[in-house]
Amino acid sequence: MRLMAKEEDIYKLMDVRDRYLYGAGFCLAAAAVSGYLMMQQVFFWDCLYFTAVFGFCSILCLCLAGKAGRQVMEAGCCYLELDGESLAVCQPEQNGRYESCRIFYNEMEKIVEGSRRGIPEFYVVTGKAADRESFILLDEEEQARQIFCVRSLGYGNEEFKNFYRKLRWEVPGKVRVIGTRHQTVWDRKKKRKGVYIVLAFVLCYLIPKLLLVLEIL
Repeated sequence: MRLMAKEEDIYKLMDVRDRYLYGAGFCLAAAAVSGYLMMQQVFFWDCLYFTAVFGFCSILCLCLAGKAGRQVMEAGCCYLELDGESLAVCQPEQNGRYESCRIFYNEMEKIVEGSRRGIPEFYVVTGKAADRESFILLDEEEQARQIFCVRSLGYGNEEFKNFYRKLRWEVPGKVRVIGTRHQTVWDRKKKRKGVYIVLAFVLCYLIPKLLLVLEIL
């Protein structure tokens, strides 16, 4: 069984990247208008606030667009594979580096299902035997660690679940499996940090206004 990102999955990532780029363009235009009005001494403090907010949002959108662009590039060369004897993975790590592994079923100690909401992932733990054939690589350097985190990167949620369940079926009975039957936590929505950022911006704008009104009253 082999999983690679489908063409439609890559197109979805490209759409996300394009939306962030459009958002960055809109925020830059809004920041430019606010900056111009500020220079004309029109609602100076309000324009200063909106210039700072839109400038920050444009930088944030550009960073997210860059991240989505990297995911598009990475999705084309990453894969998950199960054969009759082992699990093989190639996936991006950080700073443009890639991590990969081939872990044989008979050298696994346990499989631990990820419990973070909305993040499909699981961990494979290998034994400490010095003569083990399994290996974990970071780029081309072999790592001494025994734990490898397998993440869903551009794969459909159901396909990743089926891959995980297939792995649990393939491993020998001595391998300890820690997880749930249906992996419902993977289907939950992630916490939306953007909502808190927007709320903070709104409060930073409204609180001084309310204090000013209270002083007048």
